[in-house]
Amino acid sequence: MLWEPSGCCCFTLRTGSLVMASLVIFFGISSIVYTTGYLATNDLEGSIHTVCEEEHDIQDCVNKVKQASYGIIGTRLVLDFIQVAFSILLIHGVVKNKTRFLVPYMIMMLIGISILLLSALTVMGALAYSGMWRGVFIAAVIGGSIIFLETYFLLVIRALYLQLKRSKGQAHTILSEDSDLVKIKA
Repeated sequence: MLWEPSGCCCFTLRTGSLVMASLVIFFGISSIVYTTGYLATNDLEGSIHTVCEEEHDIQDCVNKVKQASYGIIGTRLVLDFIQVAFSILLIHGVVKNKTRFLVPYMIMMLIGISILLLSALTVMGALAYSGMWRGVFIAAVIGGSIIFLETYFLLVIRALYLQLKRSKGQAHTILSEDSDLVKIKA
């Protein structure tokens, strides 16, 4: 059985969820605007040529770095758009008391936590392989803190989800081996 927080920091579950979603929308839109502004105002081609000046095969380096850059930028824009869209759905679900609109946000957070965990372990492994033990410790503290906060926020949204379900009379029953629903009469 998972712990259900009764509030988020000093807010109720509803207010905390609305604040979290609003912050995600703000930072997501800021990231989209910054990225598109950077692409519009800066010379990405020139920057790539500067990076590849020391390579023997400059054209091959430029092609590889350009593909990687556009892939990373495109992925970032898509992820920011998804975050903003799911946060808008979360706000709508909280305001209208519709639990089905909270589910995409919770799934997004769960996937994000999994990716953060894998990324942190990869960085820590690379640093440990290089013998940079102080870096391993710093990566563990930073990664662990972010994962802890993301997990807490996921539990807050889940607690609100269950609270809304219960208020609608849709009791969330936890099944166990001792439950009357599962017992097989011999």
